[in-house]
Amino acid sequence: MATTMKISHERKALISKYATAAVCLYGVISVDEFVDVFNHYEEVHTTAEEALLALKRLARTDEVEYSISNDIISGPEFQPDFYDYEDNVEAIRASQKGKPRYLPEKEEFLKYIEIGYREPEKPYADLKAHILKHKLTTRGEGIDGVDGDLLDLHEMIQFGVNSTDEFDYFTKRGYKFKGMDDFNEFAQLVKNAHNNTRMYDNNGFTPKEIFEKFERPKLQPLPKEPFSFQATPKVGRNDPCPCGSGLKYKKCHGK
Repeated sequence: MATTMKISHERKALISKYATAAVCLYGVISVDEFVDVFNHYEEVHTTAEEALLALKRLARTDEVEYSISNDIISGPEFQPDFYDYEDNVEAIRASQKGKPRYLPEKEEFLKYIEIGYREPEKPYADLKAHILKHKLTTRGEGIDGVDGDLLDLHEMIQFGVNSTDEFDYFTKRGYKFKGMDDFNEFAQLVKNAHNNTRMYDNNGFTPKEIFEKFERPKLQPLPKEPFSFQATPKVGRNDPCPCGSGLKYKKCHGK
């Protein structure tokens, strides 16, 4: 049945287009999850059987940006023949578990077919402007300069690299700072870029969005009125016991 299913080239191309956008945004995704994403946007729904056949068939005849291994569709960074493929996929899948999936408007989602598409862009534009203004590197703009460094930063954040490694990267790239104030200002901009990067671990959400949309509402709200701390009044041994027994404190709870 599966091997005789007819799928037009246009249909295969459409499914492949969505698969490319999905892996660029989410890193890795199961076939069943991909079907849910595709059907979220397209009126003519697909099935796991059609999607898997279409993607495999097109991959044999066309150069595509996704890979398929068992029931997992993965992006260019996660090729099944890479030695660390299984470890990386397992780690990302574990981090994604239980988190909602970022599903922007269809037009925005399909922009992710462009490898390296980055949104939101402003945090990276602010960081680039700061680097150039303060001449933190002499290599200028371009892929061999600041723009290439920011592409690397974006990729590191997507992979969940910690902030220490992010700063080490810039140090190794020869960035120079005039003092701690200069470095701290730069560090805040890097942190802002980190918190506004769409991450594989977060199913496409940024750390800021995950916190604002799904974690902040769970926080216990503070009371509107300030706490009033009143000291417990001291009870004399011959005073009536506060428990209301009618006995003197020394004969009751003051024993």
